[in-house]
Amino acid sequence: MNNQEFMLEVESSHNRSKKTLLKKEKEYSDGTDRLIQFYKAGFLQDVAPTESLIGMATKHFTSIVDMSKDPLSYPIKKWDEKIGDLRNYTYLLDALVRELYEESL
Repeated sequence: MNNQEFMLEVESSHNRSKKTLLKKEKEYSDGTDRLIQFYKAGFLQDVAPTESLIGMATKHFTSIVDMSKDPLSYPIKKWDEKIGDLRNYTYLLDALVRELYEESL
């Protein structure tokens, strides 16, 4: 894959993630706080919201590890879903860490 093809894939991946994040907003947000689920889960588990998020993301990572053992036996749609989920958790973690820093000021 040359650099131009790679950059097109990066853009396409980002667009898929953005679409999923917008769709999931209705499912996981109370309409005012996009990160509320991680605070709630952290409270219930008596851990930081970031730790709660990592726990949720780990499920997707372990699935990708399993798929990686025989990558061609999974359709590209399944790869898009799993990689997208993990990428979205990194976006959510980024937002959560930044929010925690802002709150600490």
